[in-house]
Amino acid sequence: MFSCSLSSSASFYGQPLATTTTRLRRKRRSAYENKDMKGVVFAKKREEKDKNYPNLYTPQDGELAERKAARTMKRLFTYVSIRVVQAHLEGQGNDGGFAPQVTGYDGKVQCPDYNDLRNAMEGIDLGDGDSWVREFGKVNPAVTLRILEARKAYCEEFDYEMLESFVDDDIVKANTELMTEIMNRSFEKEEEEEEEEEKA
Repeated sequence: MFSCSLSSSASFYGQPLATTTTRLRRKRRSAYENKDMKGVVFAKKREEKDKNYPNLYTPQDGELAERKAARTMKRLFTYVSIRVVQAHLEGQGNDGGFAPQVTGYDGKVQCPDYNDLRNAMEGIDLGDGDSWVREFGKVNPAVTLRILEARKAYCEEFDYEMLESFVDDDIVKANTELMTEIMNRSFEKEEEEEEEEEKA
């Protein structure tokens, strides 16, 4: 019987986790590993922002907003890594290489790893990400390790600068639209009040 169990190598059926783009981003991020360099870069960014914006008082509620965002990102990376492993078990992203069939002509699953993963995706709540990994690790340790490898690789490959750009653009666009709606509503209300006063 054909088996598509995952090996412990750093690739999915010959497809390396670390793409060229990933390696370039790793080199770029390595420049910030030095604490002194990191402090200079962040201080420069903060200085540039301070020129245009006052420091806001932000209630922490016992925890930094950045820490809450980090937990959300970890949950997202876990979800993505699960889907990455699922896709490679299905034979996707192999650039024309070996693509195993996870199901036979009769519809039965021929790949035990894929069957375990699908059951876990349907039966285990994602939670904070780690809780899902911990539970699935009791079912299929080999695939679980592959998911952890994929999560680490995706964390390094993720474009945080692009994320910051998207957030900035979305906030500016949304604020502009909302301010326009509020101002238009205020003008309409003033006009209605003036009309009522004229009628009176």
